[in-house]
Amino acid sequence: MTTNASHSTLPIIVVRHGESEWNMLGKWQGRADTQLTDAGRRQAREAAHTIAALGIVIDRVVASSLTRASETADIIARHLGVGSPHIDERLVETDVGPWEGLCEQEIEAGWPNYLRDRRTPPNFEPPHEVFARATTALCDLARSGERMLVVSHSGVIRTIRRVMKAHDRRLHNLEGCFFHLSDAGELMAGEFVLLSTSSRAVTNDAV
Repeated sequence: MTTNASHSTLPIIVVRHGESEWNMLGKWQGRADTQLTDAGRRQAREAAHTIAALGIVIDRVVASSLTRASETADIIARHLGVGSPHIDERLVETDVGPWEGLCEQEIEAGWPNYLRDRRTPPNFEPPHEVFARATTALCDLARSGERMLVVSHSGVIRTIRRVMKAHDRRLHNLEGCFFHLSDAGELMAGEFVLLSTSSRAVTNDAV
């Protein structure tokens, strides 16, 4: 994928939520509805200030229904004065099945070398399903004609980029990338963006 292909729709910014309680504990979250930490709330406020300072205009904020994403989005939307976030269930984190609530050491003990080999256990949501639901949502949003910020999850963003064969790496909280539709209507992954310099490396729910 290229970051400079011509496109006729406005790019949207898709970022990971602020730091959550399980991020801090190093636990895989999946669909667990964990809460933001105070640091996560500060990161969300910083993200809003960064957006304003850079002169980025946001018409609407959209979020996953999970609390760590929806609260992040609500904080940013309030600081930007753009109204309540729109919630889209298609943007929720990957269902990680039996790995939910486990640290990487526990996953390694129960499923040796799975993380190294990028293998997943039974009941782990397949990448193509994550890609299908999340990219359908992003395409719908990109066609709206609004300048949008989307708050989702690292597993979702990274899965999309991997399936697209775009460069993938671990994401900090309030980090993500641009997406846009090409002239042919294809969703394209663009440059990475970091909205909070106070975020730190934490667990990513992605293999």
